[in-house]
Amino acid sequence: MLKKISHILLALLIAVTSMGMTVSKHYCGSTYDSFSINSTPESCCEGPCDQCHNETMTIKIKDDFSITSFDFNFTQVANLLPAEIQLLPTETPEEISSFVISRHTPPPLTVQRVLSNLQTFRL
Repeated sequence: MLKKISHILLALLIAVTSMGMTVSKHYCGSTYDSFSINSTPESCCEGPCDQCHNETMTIKIKDDFSITSFDFNFTQVANLLPAEIQLLPTETPEEISSFVISRHTPPPLTVQRVLSNLQTFRL
């Protein structure tokens, strides 16, 4: 449930910041009176007043997230590759000694073993 709520909140945050939001503040003289979101704030005076003024602030992401072209320089990667290979620790593999008992014979074939070798198993 918490995961769904966080997904919805993040989706709303991205939608609001990509579309934009206007926050308007109304000041009566030098004191803060009211604010509104995406509309003009209500005035404290009935008529026009010289002391009252509104401030608007627009919140919007100005970046364009679409990629116009994909340009990647592979020569930089090729130059870094030998340095990364040298930084990796290398160990010499140990030789595995093979110890085989010559008198050991495989178990006798049974019907179940032959059938299991012929069957196909889906995993």
